[in-house]
Amino acid sequence: MLIPREYFTLQEVLADWGISESELSYVVETGQLTLSVRIYGSFVVADRKDRPGRCNPDFEGVVDLERRDAMRVLRKQACPVISFVQKGGVLTTSEGGTDWVVYREALLVRAEARELFEVTIMVAGTPHANDYDRFLSFQLDGKQHLFTDMQARALNFLFICAITGDPEQRSVQILAAAGSAALKLSYLFSSRKGWRDIVHPVSGRRGYYMLEPALVVTMRVGP
Repeated sequence: MLIPREYFTLQEVLADWGISESELSYVVETGQLTLSVRIYGSFVVADRKDRPGRCNPDFEGVVDLERRDAMRVLRKQACPVISFVQKGGVLTTSEGGTDWVVYREALLVRAEARELFEVTIMVAGTPHANDYDRFLSFQLDGKQHLFTDMQARALNFLFICAITGDPEQRSVQILAAAGSAALKLSYLFSSRKGWRDIVHPVSGRRGYYMLEPALVVTMRVGP
């Protein structure tokens, strides 16, 4: 019998969902997924953010991270956090106390946050990193395009960003999503002369690129 759980580790839900690190950063940054952590010790607890709190010297429980703090932990692997959210209220480190250090490996996802994400994002058919095979071979405007696995991962990353409302991405982020050690996007695509018909530099934003809009539309309908 499965044991009902109130939360899951971040690593196990990522394994179940099959999403990449870049996708994780994106859904956290845009507020589509809330990350949590278990804390214990002395904290000032307020039932609302606009009310003064009372010191609880022996608090223990699972609390949510603010978006900015969650992004810091993902980026740095560990960092001190002074404020947490719980049921509309706020918890802060007590005066004179030590800030709680949140480690990447200790991050949790509440059951309700997981369910909401799966219903609104995963079930909605939003593609993830493992869907890159659609970009290995496709036609656009009657022309056949062939790409390697790594190149296809880069295109898939730009596609996901486009349909989730953030089409313009820095080259370093695209290369990271592709798993490439190349220093420039042109190096990654050097074996494909027609790649510039697919990936366009963003006017006025040096180092930023976006996927050809017509290809985004085509892939949304179905490769």
